[in-house]
Amino acid sequence: MSQFETVYVSTACNRTPHSVDWGRNKLVCYGASNSVAIYDPKYADAGKVVSVLCQHKNRVNSVRWIRHKNGLPETEFVSASSDCTAIVWTRINDYSFFPTSILKGHEGTVTVADGIYVADRNVDSAKQTAIIATASVDSSVKVWMRHENEDDVICLQTLSFGSGFCLCARLCFLPGTDIVLLSCAADDAKIHLFAESISNAIQGPLKEYAKQFVRVDSLVGHEDWIRAMDFTLDEDKKRCTQPMKLLSSSLDKSIIIWEPDASSGVWLESVRVGEIGGNTLGFYGSKFSPDGQSIIGHGYQGSFHLWTYSDELGTWEPGVTVGGHFGEVVDIQWEPGGRFLFSVSTDQTTRIHAPWIRDDHQEETWHELARPQVHGYDISCLAVLSRYRFASGAEEKVIRAFRAPNNFVKNFRQICKVESDKDIENSDAFAVPQGASVPTLGLSNKAVYEGQEVPPEERHVKDEYPEFYFTPLNLKEPPTEENLLQNTLWPEVQKLYGHGYELFALAARHDGTLLASACKATTAEHAAIIIWDTSTWKQMQRLVSHQLTVTQMEFSPDDRFLLSVSRDRRWSLFQLEDSELDRKIYRLIANTEKKTGVHARIIWCCSWTYDSKYFITGSRDGKVAVWGHEGATSETASPLHQYTLSSKPLELPDQSVTAVAVAPVKIAADVYLVAVGLESGCINMYKWSPVSTGTVDNWQRCLELDNSVAHHLAVKKLSFRPLVDTGSDCDKNTLKNLQISSCGADHAVKIFNIYVNKL
Repeated sequence: MSQFETVYVSTACNRTPHSVDWGRNKLVCYGASNSVAIYDPKYADAGKVVSVLCQHKNRVNSVRWIRHKNGLPETEFVSASSDCTAIVWTRINDYSFFPTSILKGHEGTVTVADGIYVADRNVDSAKQTAIIATASVDSSVKVWMRHENEDDVICLQTLSFGSGFCLCARLCFLPGTDIVLLSCAADDAKIHLFAESISNAIQGPLKEYAKQFVRVDSLVGHEDWIRAMDFTLDEDKKRCTQPMKLLSSSLDKSIIIWEPDASSGVWLESVRVGEIGGNTLGFYGSKFSPDGQSIIGHGYQGSFHLWTYSDELGTWEPGVTVGGHFGEVVDIQWEPGGRFLFSVSTDQTTRIHAPWIRDDHQEETWHELARPQVHGYDISCLAVLSRYRFASGAEEKVIRAFRAPNNFVKNFRQICKVESDKDIENSDAFAVPQGASVPTLGLSNKAVYEGQEVPPEERHVKDEYPEFYFTPLNLKEPPTEENLLQNTLWPEVQKLYGHGYELFALAARHDGTLLASACKATTAEHAAIIIWDTSTWKQMQRLVSHQLTVTQMEFSPDDRFLLSVSRDRRWSLFQLEDSELDRKIYRLIANTEKKTGVHARIIWCCSWTYDSKYFITGSRDGKVAVWGHEGATSETASPLHQYTLSSKPLELPDQSVTAVAVAPVKIAADVYLVAVGLESGCINMYKWSPVSTGTVDNWQRCLELDNSVAHHLAVKKLSFRPLVDTGSDCDKNTLKNLQISSCGADHAVKIFNIYVNKL
C-alpha cells in the first residue's frame, strides 16, 4: 500500500471552447488551470476526477483525444497551452498518463490542437502514425508527425495565415480513402480545407517521408468567427447505429440537439437543455458521450453540466458531475465535526465539499454539496464559527456572516447520512429561512422563508418580477450545477464594519464565540486585529502589534491564545486574561523583533499543535520554526516572554513556505506530524519531535507530494480533518489514517488519505 491516496480533486474547467473532450475510452479530459484533469463520469456511478496531469507552464487551452479510424478506444491525447507548446500524453494504465512528446516551435499561445492516427505507409502497415495539427496566435498552423512507440515528433509543415489566425482546427479522412483532410476555421469567417498530398512520398525511412497539405477549398457562409466544428462520415453508419444528430451550445445558456426531419431533411431542434436562471453566462462547449446517450456541457464559470437520456422517462435527466473553483482557492477550513469542508476563492464563491454516502454505507464519493455565497468581490478569507455558521472576508471592507437554512440542513443529513446533530442551531424551524437568494444587482444573500409572499397592500410594480429564485429541494444525491447556482445559498445574517482596507485574514475561537479579523495594512493603525463578539456582533477589542498586513491568525485549540503572523516578518501572541475569562479579553504577551526573530522574509502561515503546547511559523525565506514556552517561572524583560525556539528551524533552500498544518494527534510518542505547503505547489510531511538524539534530527521528512499529486501552483492553505465524527479509522487508539485537505493557486481543492503506519 502507498503512503497516501488522493480521495478528492475539485477543479473547474478552463474558459476556452476546446478545453474538454470525451473519448471512446469513456474518459473525459479537460484543461484545469495549467494542468489536464482526467474525469471518469461513471466512477461509482457518480463521477470523479481520477488523475491530474502537470507539465504545462501556463493555461491549457485545448485537449483532444487522438482518434483511431476504426473507432478503437483512445490511448493518447494532445494538449495545447499558452506556454507556446503542445504535449502528447500516452496512457500507462487505467488512469495514468505520461507526457511522451513535447511539440515546440510556435512563437505564441497555442490555442487548439487535434490528432488522428494513420497507417504507416512506409514501414509496417500494422503500426500507426499520429498526425497532429496545432494552431497558434502566431498566425500559423503546424502539422506534426509521430511514429508509434517513438517519442520524436517531426514538424512536417507550417501553414501561414498571414495577418490572421486560425480559431479551430480539425483532422479527418476523406471519405473512402486514407487521405487526411485538415479544416481550419479562420478569423476571416471562412473554413479553409487542406488535403494531404502524397504524390511526392519517398519510400524509405520514416524521417525521409514527406507529407504536404495543400489548400483545396474555402467554405464561405458564416458572417462571424467560427469557434467550433466537427466531421461526420456516412460510412460511420456501417458500424454506428445512433441516428445522425448535431449538438450545439451557446452563451444564451442553452444546449440544443438537432436532428434532420425524416420527410423534408430539414434540421430541426429536438432537445433543448440548459440553465434556467442564475448569474452565469452560458456554455463554452458541449460533447456527446461515446454512446450518444449522455451530454456534457462546460460553462463560462468552469462548471460541468451532465444530462443522460432515460429510456424509462423518455427525457434527458440531469446527473451528478464534478466541478470546482475557476479561480485561485485562497482558504479552506473544516467544520468542527469534520463532516464537510468550506473553501473560498477569487472566483467570488464559497463552496462546501462533502462525502456522498450511499444508503448501504458501502460507497462514498466526494462532491460539492452547496454554494452558500456567490459574491461580487474576490473572497480572500474564511472563518468557521460552527457547523452551520461561518464568516467570510473579501476585497471589500466588510465581513459577512452566514447561517445555514433549513433546506441545507435537511439535505446535508440525507446525503451525508448524519443521524444525530449536536450542533443543530435551527431549533425554531419557523424562525429560520428555508433558503436564500441574491437580489438583482445586490451583494447580500437575502433570506427566503417558507410560503413567503408579498402582501397585496405592499406590492410594488417590481413585484411583477420576483427576485426569489430559490426553490426548496429534497435531495438524496449531490445537487446539479443548476441547483448549486440557485438553491444552495445561505442567508446573510450580519455585516461587520470596522476595517479601513480590504479584508485579508479571519480566525474564530473553537467555541465560535469570538471572531478575529485583519485587513491589508501599511501602518500599525490599520494592521490592528479586531475581535468581535459573535453573539452581539459588536467589537470587543482592537489588538495593536504589527506594522504591516497580518497574513494569518489562529486561536490555540484550547482557545487560551491567539497567534498572528505578518508581512512585517514578526509573530505576535495574545493570551486570554485569567481575570477576564467571562469577557474573553486577550492581551499581548510575546512577539518577535529583529533580534529575536528567525525569519528574514514575510511570514505567510502559522499553526498550533493539537495540545496547544507549540506553534509553528512558515516564511517566504524557506524556514519553518517551532516555538514553545520554556517553562521558567521568573518573569523576563524579553519580548519573547519566555517563548523560544523548541528546535532548530527546518530550512528549505530556494523554497517559499506558504502553508503549514499539524495533525490533530501525535503519531508516536512525542512525535507530531507537520504538513508544509510550498510556493512550488509541493506538499511535504515531516515528523517533528521536541527531543533529538545524536543520530535523529528534530525534523524527519516522511512523505513528499510533488506537483503531479499535490498542486502545480502555490499551496495556499492546508488543513487536517478533525478526528471527531469521522469514523473508526480516526480513533486515537487505533489510528490508521489521517485526512488532509489542501487548496492552491491552481484553482484546486484536494483531500488526501495519509496512512500513518506507512510513514
